[in-house]
Amino acid sequence: MNTDSVLLIIGNGMATNRLLETLDTHHHFASILVLSDEPARHYNRIMLSPLLAGETDLAAITPHDEQWYRARRIEVFYGETVMAVNTQQRNITCASGLTLSWTQLIFATGSRSFIPSVPGAGCSNVLGFRTLQDVQNMQTRLPHSRHATVVGAGLLGVEAAVGLQAQGLQVTLMHRNPVLMNRQLDSTAAQLLHNALRQRGIQVRTGCGPEQLLSDNGQEINRLLLHRSGRDTRQTLATDLVIFATGIIPNTELAAQAGIACNMGIQVNEYLQTSVPDIYALGECCEFSGTTYGLVAPIWHQVQVLSQMLLKQPASPYYEQPQITKLKVSGLDMHSIGDIHAGPDDGCELMTLLDEEAGMYKKLVLRHNRIIGALCVGDVRHSQWYFDLLMQAEDISDQRLTLLFGPQQQPEAA
Repeated sequence: MNTDSVLLIIGNGMATNRLLETLDTHHHFASILVLSDEPARHYNRIMLSPLLAGETDLAAITPHDEQWYRARRIEVFYGETVMAVNTQQRNITCASGLTLSWTQLIFATGSRSFIPSVPGAGCSNVLGFRTLQDVQNMQTRLPHSRHATVVGAGLLGVEAAVGLQAQGLQVTLMHRNPVLMNRQLDSTAAQLLHNALRQRGIQVRTGCGPEQLLSDNGQEINRLLLHRSGRDTRQTLATDLVIFATGIIPNTELAAQAGIACNMGIQVNEYLQTSVPDIYALGECCEFSGTTYGLVAPIWHQVQVLSQMLLKQPASPYYEQPQITKLKVSGLDMHSIGDIHAGPDDGCELMTLLDEEAGMYKKLVLRHNRIIGALCVGDVRHSQWYFDLLMQAEDISDQRLTLLFGPQQQPEAA
């Protein structure tokens, strides 16, 4: 252990927690200092939807106590907002006046909800869905609300809509694209999702979005003025709460002010190094080869690379790879893998299996007898197998007749 070395991490989200768990007690730093602008201990952000739905509590999604941190020479500073990073003197200054020095620095500043500049978006009952504070703000308003509107039907928006409906609110989920979760689903899968949400009492509106948020008192909105794509007509929707799930913005301002190269995110190379020596970026705040991140799977890969760097082990470079995107909505499972939008015009072959009544759909995208994309709705038992075939680029020619039904058991030897 180097008695003078200090690793300082700005941010206490899921990327930081995963890194700390990976470093465990093996690191050589005299101490690891973590700056958290939230007052609460680290919580599992993936579980915010079940927390909102009342299916879990904060204690259950908080993985570590203070003793765990002490055993790993980690000190967490809660409720501390970093205001400046001095790369020459190697220190940071917080809003409270706290100043800390570092040997190596990691930006894990995450992202924030993107709330469009729609008139009325600054009202107090217009929220994002990103943090524990967002969930607590919603829960505070639940007893006084009858209807909630969720804008944006991506993965997070669908989860928010289900969570709010589980708390007894009437919910409208709206999406500008005609296809729900259009990045991960095709129109067939999106229709099954639409049906499942409607069966749970959620009103789904596609091809529309809020043009203006209207308020009678200038403080809280009580209705939305909607615009449908391709139409001149306007509609109003009465609502007590608006949740925007329309994307995220990487938190890059602090790094940019320190003179670190930023574009959409804090720019890093394949070893998560920024443009300044001994400074790294990790997770949703970083940008690699023009890509920013909102899902955990690629961030876990980044953690593997960065932990090797920090432990002074031979590091394998980070690279982009396919991931499984998963949605679970009250028993409706959906897994999306790789390029599910490619078709015959792209030189691909499609294999599909659909049972609308059972809410089951499978789609495999093949190129040169190899899987490049897979979509499983309702029945996701074989999604990991499809993912493995994709990653291994395995020729499936001898499995074509049974591929949609999963791996076939080999007959036992006589």
